Amino acid sequence: MRKIIARNKKYLLLVGIIIGIGIIIGFFYYQFLSSDTKLNIINTIKDANVLQNNGIIKDLIIMSLLLVMSFLIIGLPFSIFYLFYEGISNGFIISIFLDAFNLPGLIFILLYILVNNILILFLMVIFVRKLINISRYMIGLIIYRKDNILKEKIIWNFQNSLYILVFVLIINIILYFISPLIFNNLKAILIH
Repeated sequence: MRKIIARNKKYLLLVGIIIGIGIIIGFFYYQFLSSDTKLNIINTIKDANVLQNNGIIKDLIIMSLLLVMSFLIIGLPFSIFYLFYEGISNGFIISIFLDAFNLPGLIFILLYILVNNILILFLMVIFVRKLINISRYMIGLIIYRKDNILKEKIIWNFQNSLYILVFVLIINIILYFISPLIFNNLKAILIH
C-alpha cells in the first residue's frame, strides 16, 4: 500500500488540492446565499423525516459517462471536475449543518460524510486515475497506431474501472438501507 501511495504521490496531492479547494468554495458559496435562501434550506433539513443516502443512480450514470468519455479523451477534464464538484457538495452541506445546528451539526455531518461519502470518494479517486490512464493510452494509441502493449493497458484499466464501478454500486445499495437506520436516530437527537 505504501508503494502505491509513493508511486501516485503527485496525483494524490493534486486530487487532494482539487477536492480541498472544492470544499472551501462550497463553504463560501453557502455564506454568500441570501438569508431567506439559507433559512429555506435549514427549514427543509429540519423538516426532513428521513436522511437516506441515495447515490445509486447518480454515481452509476456519472461513472459510466466518464468511463465512455475517457475513450474519447474528453473524459479527462470532466473526471477532474467531478472530484472538484464532490468537494463543493461536501463543503456546502457542512456549512448548512454548521449553520443550522452549530457544533453538534458539524459533528453529525462529518460522521454522515465519513460513513456515506469517504469510501466512495476514495474509490472515485482511484477510478479517475484509471480514466486518466485510459485517456493517456488512447492518445498513445492514436500516435503509435498498432501498439499491442498500449491496447492491453487500456483493457486492463477499463476492467479495473468496471470493477470499481460495480463496487461503488454495491456500497451505495448497502448504504441506502443502512444509512437511515443510523442517521435518522442521530438526527432526532440533534434536533431535540
